[in-house]
Amino acid sequence: MLEDADPPDVSMVRVLIVLAIAVPIVIELVTFGGLIGHYATGGGPGAAATPTQAPETGGATVGDEILSGTPATERVDEATLTDDDNATQFVLTVTVSDPVDGYELRLGAVTTSGGRTVEGSGATTGTLDTGEDGLVTGVWKLPPGDRPDTLSVTVISAPGNDTPTPRAFTVDLGDL
Repeated sequence: MLEDADPPDVSMVRVLIVLAIAVPIVIELVTFGGLIGHYATGGGPGAAATPTQAPETGGATVGDEILSGTPATERVDEATLTDDDNATQFVLTVTVSDPVDGYELRLGAVTTSGGRTVEGSGATTGTLDTGEDGLVTGVWKLPPGDRPDTLSVTVISAPGNDTPTPRAFTVDLGDL
């Protein structure tokens, strides 16, 4: 004789039936909603794909003037990055031409792409007279693998033998 087996739990069967019906319906609704959203936002057939913008590498590089709002021309003459195990050495040379009397350019701290601020060597052109060109070279030891992002510079000028007035600027540096 066969013994009676326990009947399956009726509530469990009901849950499985509801899931078997509900899961495909939910998937279809999500798919349909995505299609409607795509067409409603202008992404229908023939819509141009949005191009992915390459990151901008704006900022000063070799040959660029770094301060357009000053009476002199300050141009990046040379920029080098040298990596070793302990640091990245950044060397920047700026040429100053056509200054007014009593003009000085000082290179300050560099802020790296990693957000760190690194003080430099305190490089300066010294005080330049009208028509006297100057050259300044700064050296910074950056954390390994970091790249310079911005440079703090100070311009001191005394046009017409006035009291020297310092003005601070932040220069964005490009891909050096």
